[in-house]
Amino acid sequence: MSEDWPEYIKGHFDEIPFWRFLGTKVLETSRGYGKFRLPMKAEYSNDYGIMHGALTAAAVDMGAGLCLRTLKVRTVTVETQTTYFEAASLREDLIVEGRCVKEGRRLLHAEVEVKSTSGTLLAKGRAIYYVIGEDFAKDTQC
Repeated sequence: MSEDWPEYIKGHFDEIPFWRFLGTKVLETSRGYGKFRLPMKAEYSNDYGIMHGALTAAAVDMGAGLCLRTLKVRTVTVETQTTYFEAASLREDLIVEGRCVKEGRRLLHAEVEVKSTSGTLLAKGRAIYYVIGEDFAKDTQC
């Protein structure tokens, strides 16, 4: 068992099948914080030639999940909300940062920012997760 849980989570999330499928790379973790890069692909395009908004919403959920797992708890999503500010170009990757803003005994609240690599704020999100138990096993699937 790693004594530095956020560092363990940093490496662990890079191995989650969905994250690997998207090509996601975790950049930073600390207690209650996580940051990752989501590379753009032509397959993410909608009819307008910009990134489909559903991927931005997924990035919000992923950012919340990453930052909350650094608290060494297993969680499931209760609710997410995404507010869009700008369309995401397919020419720039996404940088997603999540922070725990309220740590309760059973409910955790996170806020997430989704930016382009050039720093444009594309979306903000909030998420509520339910704690299902302590996260201590390295061999968990999520």
